[in-house]
Formats: sequence, C-alpha cells, structure tokens
Amino acid sequence: MSTDIFQLDWIFIDTIIIILLILLLLGVKGYKLTHRWRFSFSNEAIEYTFYRKPPLKIDDQSISTSKWTLTRNIFLREESNKKPTIVILRTNYKKRLLYILTEGLSSYGFNVINLRLKIRLDKKDNQFDTTLITSIRRLISIIIDFFKEKDSAFNFNYTLLNYSKSSLSYTSILTDPKNCGMILINPKLNDENIKNYNNLFDSSHLNSQLFSIFSKRSIFIFNNKNLKRFLNLYNHQKEKKLNIITIKKANYSFNYYETILLGMIINLIENKLLNTKN
Repeated sequence: MSTDIFQLDWIFIDTIIIILLILLLLGVKGYKLTHRWRFSFSNEAIEYTFYRKPPLKIDDQSISTSKWTLTRNIFLREESNKKPTIVILRTNYKKRLLYILTEGLSSYGFNVINLRLKIRLDKKDNQFDTTLITSIRRLISIIIDFFKEKDSAFNFNYTLLNYSKSSLSYTSILTDPKNCGMILINPKLNDENIKNYNNLFDSSHLNSQLFSIFSKRSIFIFNNKNLKRFLNLYNHQKEKKLNIITIKKANYSFNYYETILLGMIINLIENKLLNTKN
C-alpha cells in the first residue's frame, strides 16, 4: 500500500529542515571563528622560548604561575632590547587574541613575556590588595631578571598588558619604578576595579600611564555591559581623564579587528606611555 505524500505533515518536516540548516550555519560560523588563526607563528624571525613549569622556584603562598613564554624577533634583538618589555598577564586559559597580539608585537620589535597567573589569596582577606600586588611586582621582577641573566642587554623596564578576569591595583603597578605604563583590554568593571579606577583620580601622572581599550559589543549585537556601566558611572570629564578607547564595531573577542587593536597598542606604547615616562 503506497503512502499518500499529501498526508505527510510538511510543516513539521520543513521546520526540521530549517532547524538543521540553522545548526549547520552556526557550526560553520563557529568553526571559522575558532580555526581562522594558525597555531604556529608565520614570521620565521620570531624566536619562541616556552617553559611549561617555572624554571625558578618562587616561594610565594599568594600566587603561583605557569607557562612562561618569551617571544622575540631575532633579527631585531638589539632594537628590541632598547624598548620596554611587554608583559602580558592572564588568569584564564590562553586566548587566541593574546596569541595574535604576541606575534604582532614581537614582529614589530618588542620582547614579549606571557604569564599565566593563579591567585591563591582569599578576596575576603583584609590584606588582599596589598599582598597580591606585592607578590605580582616581585614575580615580574624575578622573571625579567631571569631573562636578563640570559641576555645582559634585556630591558628590565616593562609595560603591562592585562587581559585577565582578576582585578589588580592599578596605582600599585604604575608606581613600580620599572613600569612604563599599563593597558587594559576589556577590563571587567566590578566593585574592585571601580575602586582601582577611583584611586587614580588623585594623581594626574598615574592617570596618563593607564589606558583602557573596550569593544563596543560583547557578542553579536549586544552592547558591552562593562563599557556601558563605565560610561554610566563616570561623566565625560572623568572618561577623558582615564583614557578610554572604544573600538565601535568590535565584539568582546575582537574577531576581525585584531590588527586595529594591535596598532592601537603599539601607538599607545610608543607615542603616549614612553613620552609620559620620559
């Protein structure tokens, strides 16, 4: 007995087909976003030194660190040692954006140190801020000294590039004599960070050493809630004082806007931070 095709529920079948097509399109989109960048550096001049475990024993109960990497351009080594070292700090898993920025900065002639940081302190501890920043400053100093022992011309001055979920005391970092400035990428505007921003209002010199770069969007068409909250909290005068930069069409991961972000970072370091430091 043959089946009468006119008795089939074509609305249900069409719905299933549409859902499958949507899932396929989302899968292709996700694959393109996660696989559009290679896993090896394209610039043959880049030298990559990797330590899965710290080569030095660091006795510190407040923080621990793993996966030290130094990326540098072997053809521009003399020039690189004259520039401040770029220290990229992260507390989450490695982001593709940081991989891209590392290659771009080192190709341009910067020595780039990547650190993965794990904070052991309890945020409820009254000495959390003081203890944490002391530990981080000491850690950065130890790591830079380690690489300087291997290359005596290695520059001990550094610029901190922060793309982590944790809040750091901006004032404490910027008062480090070796620090040349700090650039935050999509900082999370929680209560701790609001306090950190507020502490900078008392010092115009420190204000000029901190820059925050936000994406206009978070994902898809949704606005970046951290940027929105920041603009709601501070008036235009304070916004200008705190050196806020917004990439209007970018989303939280800066996909397709990595080159613009890289150019902004290089421009800030060379034309803003170094001039202010001098």
